[in-house]
Amino acid sequence: MNKKLVLVFNTNEDKRFTLTINNPKENLTTAEVESEAARIIAEDVLRPSQGIPVSLYSAKVVDTNTTVLI
Repeated sequence: MNKKLVLVFNTNEDKRFTLTINNPKENLTTAEVESEAARIIAEDVLRPSQGIPVSLYSAKVVDTNTTVLI
């Protein structure tokens, strides 16, 4: 099983930017995710083509399973 933390930010250009983090720590809380997203925004280091992240739109942990058939 492979896990990813998917953070979606609103940007200053009224667009959305998705940041995917592989293998996030187990048992993340909403407060931890919101705090880290706020830190990412405050540090102002991301410059994606969609614009500068200004707020967190959504966050989710995605589990994926791979089944090899051949």
